[in-house]
Amino acid sequence: MALQNEINNLDSANQKMNQKLKMFTDRDMMIVSLRGVEKHADSKAVVFWDKKTKDVYLNAENLPKAPEGMQYQLWAIADGKPISAGMYSEEKDSKVSLANIPNAQAFAITLEKQGGSAVPTMENMFVIGNI
Repeated sequence: MALQNEINNLDSANQKMNQKLKMFTDRDMMIVSLRGVEKHADSKAVVFWDKKTKDVYLNAENLPKAPEGMQYQLWAIADGKPISAGMYSEEKDSKVSLANIPNAQAFAITLEKQGGSAVPTMENMFVIGNI
């Protein structure tokens, strides 16, 4: 039983790795690196933005685990204004499009109450990256 669980875990990790590799090698995928702000210098994330469909995917494995009742929210910055690009969860990591964003000059992630916010809580920003 323990061996079967280990095999299942390895298979799941392999599928996740293959999905990310596919995104990194897709010519239509723009890769935007998000780096930690001063308060969270060790935090990192990657946004995958499909140039054809405008779908946005997030790999946020290098962010601390969100506290109970809190969730990471991705923001697109377009013409100087933040637009919610969706709520992150581990189940969606690099697999499910968080939003369809036609235009952006940057992306950022904030930590918000579960379910998100209409505007970003700037003091809770973890990472940001320009396109």
